[in-house]
Amino acid sequence: MARNLKAYRKNDRSEKGEDQIHNEAQTGSPQLSGEDMANIESMMNAYGGKSEAELMDELKRMTERQKKAGSFDAAGMRKTASSIMPMLTSEQQQKLIGIMNMLGK
Repeated sequence: MARNLKAYRKNDRSEKGEDQIHNEAQTGSPQLSGEDMANIESMMNAYGGKSEAELMDELKRMTERQKKAGSFDAAGMRKTASSIMPMLTSEQQQKLIGIMNMLGK
């Protein structure tokens, strides 16, 4: 069950009733705060027009900076990947595994 973050608009949350929000919690749909949505929107604006190759290059640079600074959290990365893995298609799972292997080196 892959999610499309671009399709999740900020006003979608404000138009929902209590029952609908509760139902989302039961079905595993995201419960995002206004701050989370602002962060997602900012990231989409920053990275939305980039190609996959450009995104991978940026991810490699960010990871390298974190490793040099001693702030790279491999265990946290694996935990996050494990938590989102069930929501991905098998193709997306393979891609994520490849990215994790690349970053873990």
